[in-house]
Amino acid sequence: MKHAQTYKRIIKLLALTTLVSVIFSLNLPSTNVSAQGPSPTPLPPKTGVPEGYTLIEGDILVRTDLLTGRSPSAVYATNFWTNGIVPFEFDANVTPANQSAMLVAMADWENVANVDFRPRNGEGNYAHIQNSTENSSSVGMQGGKQIINIFNWNSRFIMAHELGHALGLWHEQSRPDRDSFVQIEWDCIQSGEAYNFDRHGEAGQYGPYDFDSLMHYGQSAFFTPATPYCASISRTITVLPPNQAWQNLIGQRNHLSSMDQLTMSFLYPQPNWLFVDGAYTGGTENGMFLTPYKLFPPGFAATPAGGTLWVQPGAYSSVGTYNKAVTIRAPLGGVTLGQ
Repeated sequence: MKHAQTYKRIIKLLALTTLVSVIFSLNLPSTNVSAQGPSPTPLPPKTGVPEGYTLIEGDILVRTDLLTGRSPSAVYATNFWTNGIVPFEFDANVTPANQSAMLVAMADWENVANVDFRPRNGEGNYAHIQNSTENSSSVGMQGGKQIINIFNWNSRFIMAHELGHALGLWHEQSRPDRDSFVQIEWDCIQSGEAYNFDRHGEAGQYGPYDFDSLMHYGQSAFFTPATPYCASISRTITVLPPNQAWQNLIGQRNHLSSMDQLTMSFLYPQPNWLFVDGAYTGGTENGMFLTPYKLFPPGFAATPAGGTLWVQPGAYSSVGTYNKAVTIRAPLGGVTLGQ
């Protein structure tokens, strides 16, 4: 489902709602109903943390059995949705208006990556979106039914934040390299909540640290004025020099940053995209973003004519004969092709 399909779905949803309302009205005694019939009583929100799950980092659901005997900061495998297709269903407690709002948030990710949110049609792995007392989601595809809780239906980009988790993104300040860019004010964190600021190796650190990311904590997350110093700064995250201009801007929930868009497009790439990264140290090389080719020639050879080869920073030997049209892009710059 891409942008145009999203709005077709909204129109169909609204049409279906109108049809149901008309049928309901026609089956009630005409002396007791208005032209549109009575409004149904909204179903109550559901508790945010489903059975068998634990909440970490404020809005990330992790299976409790995975936490047994392990730190919340332990590495968990992130599984991505097969072919970028995310089957979903709405709980009965989600109103038509809130369903429409969620479809718009879905379109924000669909428009920048090879992601397709589709109404569930019997698929075994799917997202169940429900009206809840909080906003939360698991990271990546969990297998089976997985819950996405939404409280702030009036915030398109809070919903996009939770969808970002479901697609495989962790919080930006969880990056292994975050201490080079922000300082965690440990004494200013609420008692028992310090684990929410652990670093995660699986969070990834593609590109420069993104202070503008939709996936970044706000500066006062889990704050308590426990000491005079804490009361004076009123924050748990301090942006380090020379990037202090971002101090009051981290944690925005009003747009996808440029790096949010680029990273998601790489995690869910177009079919004719391949990647080369000379700094990659893994054993598997198949040209995908997380398992790229290490050398330029095999990357180019594997890229289909008309496709795009994305090259990460570094110097590459590129001596050879090339006889097909391929777009070569260096999204972060710093690429040298030579002997």
